[in-house]
Amino acid sequence: MRPFFLVLIALLLTACTGTATEEPLDPVDLVTDAAENIRESDTFRMSVERSGASYFVETDLGSVDFRRAVAQYVAPDILQATVRLVASGLPTDVDIYSRGNEQWFRHLVLTANSWFNAPFAEGFNPEKLIAQDTGFQTALNSLINLSYEGRTTLEDGTPVYHIAGRAHGEDIAALLANLVETTGEVLVDVFIDQNLMIPVRFVIVQPDTITETEDEPTTWTVDVYDINATAELDPPPEES
Repeated sequence: MRPFFLVLIALLLTACTGTATEEPLDPVDLVTDAAENIRESDTFRMSVERSGASYFVETDLGSVDFRRAVAQYVAPDILQATVRLVASGLPTDVDIYSRGNEQWFRHLVLTANSWFNAPFAEGFNPEKLIAQDTGFQTALNSLINLSYEGRTTLEDGTPVYHIAGRAHGEDIAALLANLVETTGEVLVDVFIDQNLMIPVRFVIVQPDTITETEDEPTTWTVDVYDINATAELDPPPEES
């Protein structure tokens, strides 16, 4: 009978070990540390991808559907981005270069693929991404009803802390590189790199975009990567 009892004890110990859970971390502390760390970055890239209900913006191309953007930020006040829009049913790309309050944009049709010095996103200044009173730090600090959802892993293997919360859309514009505006209450999931303690993904859901004809809300997935990597910009000739 002794082997039977040894096996039974081993099974009980295994079961007890398997049910052990991680002590929840303080989501406020995690978000606060992550917000401070991202502000210290010299460069980073970010992608903004929209899914669900369409999001329309007014441009020189008319009312266009915003699909995605890929951008690079260089401290303290430079951002270059390529924005994918759908105009009249056709996809088109617009390059944007911003330095401080100055903006240039480049489009195959509108500017013959040459840089044109004029605002594309009125009032946008890349420095607002990192500024203490308008940037990532303020956006993250505006999150309410925070909850710690545990540890998980992104598709590329990055181990992250998962935090969920809510916010007013206008308070988190910096998380979307200030390229689009959100209104109403939004749901926000934040994924923080466990090693770098920097937010590397945001998922922002706008529940009020659900309609009778659109059952999927507008959802923005923002990935932050290549942190402090060498800048690779293609500026207008006068900025070179």
